[in-house]
Amino acid sequence: VANKILENFGQGRRWKDHAILYRMNAQSNQMEQAFKRNGVPYRIIGGTRFFDRAEVKDVLAYLAVLDNPEDDLRLTRIINNPPRGIGARTVELAQDIARREESSVYAVIDNADMYPELRKAASRLSDFTGLIQGLYQLLAENQLSLPDFYEELLARTGYAVMLESKNTVEDQGRLENVRELLTSINSYLENRADPEESLLDALHSFLDEIALYTDIDSHDPSQDCVVMMTMHAAKGLEFPVVFVVGAEEGIFPGIRAIGEAEEME
Repeated sequence: VANKILENFGQGRRWKDHAILYRMNAQSNQMEQAFKRNGVPYRIIGGTRFFDRAEVKDVLAYLAVLDNPEDDLRLTRIINNPPRGIGARTVELAQDIARREESSVYAVIDNADMYPELRKAASRLSDFTGLIQGLYQLLAENQLSLPDFYEELLARTGYAVMLESKNTVEDQGRLENVRELLTSINSYLENRADPEESLLDALHSFLDEIALYTDIDSHDPSQDCVVMMTMHAAKGLEFPVVFVVGAEEGIFPGIRAIGEAEEME
């Protein structure tokens, strides 16, 4: 799709003459990556850019903390997500101590029982640091592939179960986005420079690549950009060139229609 758009642009078409339509927002991820790799400006209508979605930021925050436990910003994002009974006040106290001692929040909560103000929450904080250490141990053992490790992370943190248990359409969409991040991991592995790198190095390199994607500024809607949106968001709109992606069984027109000829049509 990106190649065709580049070809059209080279022949005089504008970026905004092109629209990409898909059934669900999680499908934008691969298109976004292709556009970023090829320098194609785009904007998403009726949805959020893949790496700006809260659930994607959450699971990336887990990976970032494993890569660098001193990343206080991402640590505070995940310390009680899913809920673990670690309240905002406890996090504030840990941040205050870290500032006072010029250390990281992780170093503080890893030794919570040394600080009187954290003793009440010490066991819960210890459970959290134990979770992080267990995942780090898995990384260091270097026995798993990065996709398998990601699956293990979703299971151990309880993040996937949290979304599954809520059982709403919105949370189902969020779960699809979390699972879609696997596509980014696999894409990175297919294109990486060093296939022999360790699991720890692979994680670090993957996060570096993601940082490049997420640092690219959003484009102003008035600018000349390719437009991406779901079918539903496109009602009544017209574009000279339209791509419909993911038109396959199970995705489009949707699992509920399969098996009934009339509904399928």
